[in-house]
Amino acid sequence: MKDSDDPSTLPLAGDNAGAEALSNVREQGSSLSGLRTVWESHRRVAWAKDVAIYRQAVGSALKLGEAFLSYDIAREGLEVFADDVRLLQLQALALARTGATRRAGAILVGLREQGQDDEETFGILARTHKDFWMIAPTEEERAHHLRCSLADYLKGYESSGGYYTGINAASMALVAGETEIAQRIANEVRVICEDSLAKCGSNSPESYWLQATAAEAALVSGDIDSARLNYTRATTDSNPGATEVSRTRSQARFLLKYQEQDEHALDDCFVLPRIGLFTGHMLDRPNRPAPRFPTALEETVRDEIEACLERRDIQVGYSSLACGGDILFAESVLKRGGEVHIILPFDIETFIEHSVHIEPEMGLVERFHRVLDSAASVRILNEMGDPDDSAGYDFCNRVLAGSAILKSQFLGMDIAPILLWDGKRGDGDGGTESVGNYWRHAIQQEVEIIPMDQILAAALANGLALPAPVTVPKSADPPVEPVDRTPQEVRAMLFADTVGFSKLPEQCIPPFIREFLGRVAAIQERCDARPLYVNTWGDAICAVFEDVETAGRFALELQRTIRETNWKNTGLRRDLSIRIGLHAGPVYKCFDPLLGRDTYNGAHVNRAARIEPVAEEGQIFASDAFAAAITGMAKPRRRSCGASRIAGPGPSTPPEAPDRVAKNHIAGPRATEALRPAPASMRRLCRISPRTIEMATKPMNMSLRAIPGSASPMPAPMSAPTATNGASRQINGSSRSPAR
Repeated sequence: MKDSDDPSTLPLAGDNAGAEALSNVREQGSSLSGLRTVWESHRRVAWAKDVAIYRQAVGSALKLGEAFLSYDIAREGLEVFADDVRLLQLQALALARTGATRRAGAILVGLREQGQDDEETFGILARTHKDFWMIAPTEEERAHHLRCSLADYLKGYESSGGYYTGINAASMALVAGETEIAQRIANEVRVICEDSLAKCGSNSPESYWLQATAAEAALVSGDIDSARLNYTRATTDSNPGATEVSRTRSQARFLLKYQEQDEHALDDCFVLPRIGLFTGHMLDRPNRPAPRFPTALEETVRDEIEACLERRDIQVGYSSLACGGDILFAESVLKRGGEVHIILPFDIETFIEHSVHIEPEMGLVERFHRVLDSAASVRILNEMGDPDDSAGYDFCNRVLAGSAILKSQFLGMDIAPILLWDGKRGDGDGGTESVGNYWRHAIQQEVEIIPMDQILAAALANGLALPAPVTVPKSADPPVEPVDRTPQEVRAMLFADTVGFSKLPEQCIPPFIREFLGRVAAIQERCDARPLYVNTWGDAICAVFEDVETAGRFALELQRTIRETNWKNTGLRRDLSIRIGLHAGPVYKCFDPLLGRDTYNGAHVNRAARIEPVAEEGQIFASDAFAAAITGMAKPRRRSCGASRIAGPGPSTPPEAPDRVAKNHIAGPRATEALRPAPASMRRLCRISPRTIEMATKPMNMSLRAIPGSASPMPAPMSAPTATNGASRQINGSSRSPAR
């Protein structure tokens, strides 16, 4: 099934000064790190000379599975080329991929009203109805969106004769029970694909989609043997990217399921690499009393890591970047031509001082920077973080695991968790042992351990001589009194604000306090999501919760209460709406002498406060850190908040792979629209839906074969804003390249 984002035939808009920029996008846009580098360093004045530059960049981002990045690029392009139909179509596709189905539909309906009746417009509009069909809460609504999806695919096919809308029309007709229509169109599409392949050959940019579509046509017709043959040819002859293969596999599973067959019957046709989730010991410091990872064993460990990557076929890596295991893992992934995503607990210079710069002559700092320069993304969780507090490292490990899971859901790829560990208790919280324990509970997947103790023992047995530990001379100065440190706690924060409160007449303030805050207070009584701390000022609410699940459930119940209350029947006599922001991270619990009670303070509280103002009216936005944390929760818990619906009807497998991720869910009416791509100047934010919370509280199975490419059938999730990666490399919560 061909997707609608193939940029292979985009024309030049003209021979102008933008030719070099277009060439750069074409040359470097095949990799995520290359595309991000081009985008982050681009000169807007040059790109504004040729709309083809934006089209190519958006298409490349979509092909790489980076819907949020594609949205950001399209948005800038449309500021210059406001009426470009292709750019509007690609922006709508990016929105649909992130789960912002309503916004995508609005763009496409606008194009239709302007007279655009081409295959792309009909096809993407049909896809938005397909998304709604999957999440509609009633059978009546599901039937309506299924009919609309089929009708729009049919219009696209009838107007163009194209195989993209044709095969989708056949597939949706099969689901709708229109078997004759499905088989007739499938046979026609099969002929179209076979004829096109005969003319263009296997070297054509279209060859993958032609073969994959021919396979899907055979599957619709019930010819599984032919489907298997064509799927295998498509994935082996055309060298497609993981995103294309993942979407194709998800569609095959979808059709097999609706034909009441084993949905995994054709999985062997689709070979996908894995995502490596790594942590491991640092190199030994010169004054370490007992050896664990001597610098002399670095190349031996590198060989072990490279063998593991080869064995597990890892092409995407998630890790931090301490000297030793982390740097070796990242370098090894890059050596294989893969992409790496780096997450650091605090700012670069502090991280280097505490976790990298231990042996000046080894060039570790230079290697650290080389990896950062080549990384697909770099995320710093707290610019002002305390390197002596284990909470920052612990939170970083949680976000690492959750981010890898979200990526796996988006791409439909399995995760391979790897530990470089000596099997002993660690030096403290946030170390390798604690990470392994967390993974076993959160992921419930067998973790591959590279045994550092055995590597060291073998080296010592073969004559490895270790230098004596460096003795740190005692200072002649009097001992410094130890600092009384308050340890941080990882908590979830909620900020909420009533839209239009400042415009209320003065006499409405008392009924607002009584009616609005009274209902919020009632949530605490009836909902098992009581905050640890809550404060208000005017219409604003600040609450701190023990964990992300509790915060998410409280936010959903608050949103539901505001929506379902008939405010005109209260003393306010007007409707109310609310914006809600969610974030998580290490904070300080401090006793406030002025208030006479404990409060929560720190950089992450400030960051949570900044999210709420950019949330859309009536929506819940969350940072990607919150999304990753809820995805990687270790202990599944079931909690209820009043009548909030947590699960909805609909198939468990989406028709196309990675359209949404728990990372970017948003709660709209009935939680139908999920993510809102955030401005490039901010962390990606996400909208939260009830289904996101439910999926996150289930034990996570890292194989994810039961949920290809998506956390739930909902089009929405978080990393929406994404909730972090804005559309570019994230440094310190903002989208910019790391300073060197």
